[in-house]
Amino acid sequence: MTDTNNTLYLIFDMDGTLIDSNPTHREAYTQFFARHGIKISDDDFTQHISGRINTEIMTFFFGQKGKKLTDKQIEELVVEKETLFQQLYSPIIRPIAGLPGFLMAVKAAGIPMALATSAPLLNVDFVFDKLGIRQFFQHVITDGDVPKGKPDPAVFRIAADRMGADPVRCLVFEDSAKGVEAAQHAGMKVIALKTSHEPEATEKADLVIDAYTQIKVDQLSGMLT
Repeated sequence: MTDTNNTLYLIFDMDGTLIDSNPTHREAYTQFFARHGIKISDDDFTQHISGRINTEIMTFFFGQKGKKLTDKQIEELVVEKETLFQQLYSPIIRPIAGLPGFLMAVKAAGIPMALATSAPLLNVDFVFDKLGIRQFFQHVITDGDVPKGKPDPAVFRIAADRMGADPVRCLVFEDSAKGVEAAQHAGMKVIALKTSHEPEATEKADLVIDAYTQIKVDQLSGMLT
């Protein structure tokens, strides 16, 4: 059922959008795959990791080595990789500039918010607990909720559905080209952050910002008209 009481809904990606974590993810994947005798390039990261869910990532790279992974093996590999990521990122984690104040202003304005990420729940819990921002998100959609990663629009469509929102009333915060594409395929407007330095993302987005200090809550509704 669509909620007609709200005219605006916000959906946030996580990595590169709430936190500038992609360089650490790249390092974690490099170290993780090296442990397993797999070397990855910058192109591999952009094409086969960024925006993808972990099932797709593990299946692709280990499939190149001729391995057919069971669900249990995929789960164990994901835990290994994300544990490494959290160890690397924990000492330096911080929100994108202006994020806490922006989230507080959005909540005060009564605008519903959801998180829609390709990351696993264990990373969402890690970020929420470290930054203390769990209370701002009424709904959380992770890799376990979707059959395919971005640019498939499923993650954003599910977020809208759980909020009872018409997709045309949803505004997505993203950083990657695949994320922007996914949101637009879901029929939503997109604000892109420059953290991933992907021209395809910033060129196609409806608005581009460096940080949340550059956006005000009263600007948001006007983007949907």
